[in-house]
Amino acid sequence: MKEGSVDGRQLEYVIVLADTLHFGRAAERMCISQSAFSTQIARLEREVGAMLFDRSANRVSLTPAGEAFLARARKILDEVADASAEARTLHAASQGILRVGLFCDSAGELTQPIISAFRRAYPEVELSFRTLSMTDLVEPLASNEIDVEFLRPPVDDPRLKLYDLFADPRVAAVPTGHELASLTGVRTDQLLDHAFAVAVPNAPSRWRAYWACDDARGEPGQVAALVNNIQDCLNAIAHQGAVDTFPLSLSRFQPSPGVAYRPLLDGGYSTNAVAARRTDQRVHVQAFVHIAQQLAASCLDLVPDAVPLSEAASGTPGID
Repeated sequence: MKEGSVDGRQLEYVIVLADTLHFGRAAERMCISQSAFSTQIARLEREVGAMLFDRSANRVSLTPAGEAFLARARKILDEVADASAEARTLHAASQGILRVGLFCDSAGELTQPIISAFRRAYPEVELSFRTLSMTDLVEPLASNEIDVEFLRPPVDDPRLKLYDLFADPRVAAVPTGHELASLTGVRTDQLLDHAFAVAVPNAPSRWRAYWACDDARGEPGQVAALVNNIQDCLNAIAHQGAVDTFPLSLSRFQPSPGVAYRPLLDGGYSTNAVAARRTDQRVHVQAFVHIAQQLAASCLDLVPDAVPLSEAASGTPGID
């Protein structure tokens, strides 16, 4: 027999005929004509290279080869059924857990209310959390390692779909002894000639450029340090003389010795979004997105100075 020449339907034919020992009743059970059924059995015997059924004396019986084939056929179909059941179980399990990616301050003061609201609405869904770095902003979600994440654009990847929550102003982060620390506010052009703490090269390119003000400068600027997470960035500012820009909300969540936060008086705001895979339409994933957007619309006053994306300053990254 050629490997792969027998399909599951043919195995079912053998089992039904062995059970009934009658071509007419077997064909009726399989909902095909008797002639078509007989043709399929004959074709299978040719493919196998052995007679499986003895059709002599107006009766049907299994040959020794047929007995051996029947045992294998039952085992194969049982294994297929078990595999199908296991796949359904795993699918159901995947429906019962939501893996959430967190970066930076996530959705600021809305993060905990969003997660709590989802827990109340879907108590049967288990939540797990993963802290993301600057190089993890796309791939863990795109490659199905997590299901949703809080993300701050700009990020370009066709595999992801972003849903805006709000936008909040940016701040300049400078060393406490820096000349700009004495100001009550900083303009973007006052930062451009200083060396930045810049995300490592394999971070998303537009995202990396936005926070380093490359759009305002028109080109990459000086680099004081390459960083892959917020703590590395704060260390570079406090100890290596770097400057950077952050969301205003992060300055509330991560005060740091040696770092002074000053309002950025111009330039785009920081867009806050929740992201999911574009093709992922599972109920609990879409429910998380819906709850996040609903709370962003109804409870935005929890995030000081945040505004809907439509009201953000010019230059604020949009949602594609």
